[in-house]
Amino acid sequence: MTDFRMKKTDDVIRKSFVDLVIENGFDNVTVSDIALRSMISRKTFYLHYEDKFALTDAILQDILTWLDETLKKKLLLINQGIVLNNSISILEPELRQLMKCWSRPIKAIMTIPQAKMQLMDGLKDILANHLQVGLKHPESDLELNVIGGMMLGMIRYYLQTNDFPSSKEIQQLSDTLNLIFVT
Repeated sequence: MTDFRMKKTDDVIRKSFVDLVIENGFDNVTVSDIALRSMISRKTFYLHYEDKFALTDAILQDILTWLDETLKKKLLLINQGIVLNNSISILEPELRQLMKCWSRPIKAIMTIPQAKMQLMDGLKDILANHLQVGLKHPESDLELNVIGGMMLGMIRYYLQTNDFPSSKEIQQLSDTLNLIFVT
């Protein structure tokens, strides 16, 4: 029973923190604010996290873990020869989870300059690991930056529209990339 209550309290703390950061900005959020919004004591907060920075790090790490797991699934699809348009359909449950569970935490993280940089660096590291496995040659900084930028662009698209790109949009993106990069 205690584990369930701890998890439930942790979920409330995280949600309250994310809401407060989006509403007021990270610098204007205190542990007291988080505790008040969560309807817990400050002592209870400190049983879960050292401070709001540790809470930020925990949320950031959960986002990166989720991205890593999703990329592992995408890599399996690439290895099976499944193209982008079809892989979007196959990965739809993960993309729906992005919109349902991660859109607000990512929005909050993106408003915190230090955390945003950690998210970018973490994404770059995850990409490097996955590209090493997926490519038949060593990844370059160019590949990491371009693919990372595209991934962040896709994440921003989901966060802004709360919808998936259509098959037509994916095909148009693929055609445009071919026009730009294929000679």
